Amino acid sequence: MPINRILTDIDRKKYKPLIAKMTKLCPEMMSRKIPRSNVQQAFIVEIVLKLLKKNSDSRILCVGSFEDTASCYLGKLGISIVNIDSQENMDVQIFHSTAPEKFDIIFATSVMEHAANDEAFLSYFADLLKEKGTGIITCDFNNDYTQGMPVPATVVRQLTEHDLTTRLPEVLKRYKCKVIGKPNWEGENDFLYQGHTYSFATFVFRKVK
Repeated sequence: MPINRILTDIDRKKYKPLIAKMTKLCPEMMSRKIPRSNVQQAFIVEIVLKLLKKNSDSRILCVGSFEDTASCYLGKLGISIVNIDSQENMDVQIFHSTAPEKFDIIFATSVMEHAANDEAFLSYFADLLKEKGTGIITCDFNNDYTQGMPVPATVVRQLTEHDLTTRLPEVLKRYKCKVIGKPNWEGENDFLYQGHTYSFATFVFRKVK
């Protein structure tokens, strides 16, 4: 199973035990989530924990930390995370302009589709990575989406296969970042919210030498 993929019911089944652990440590926040969407945060937690096994001293940044259960759960495990969010302290653009350091791991759960300019968002994200650092993003995905189509409230756009295979990787190249592995973003939309059907995609990349 590629790291870059559409998250499906296979993933929901796989992550069920992890989601139960997240619910135990962050019960109030988890109670406010749509159960079928929790697969995104579970995916991020799994990847972060795997990376920490390789480098336990990794510096970690969460972009869009407000109500983010991945950040909450990792924090409850005693993992140090720098949390930023436009609703709590600052957005990634402001943080990028003032950040005193770069990070080994940066993650964002379902944030990029809310950015007014996703290419700018991704550029700040990638530039904040250390060499060999990993960026982990999940996003709303709908390969049938075209500009102007109705989307859920606060969402600017839904991402497509073209966005993830061509448009956004071009942004990553400017910062010496590359999508990991051989992606497979094919699959059926299986998530319904506010009358809109779509799915969740993962977008994981690494800063190379």
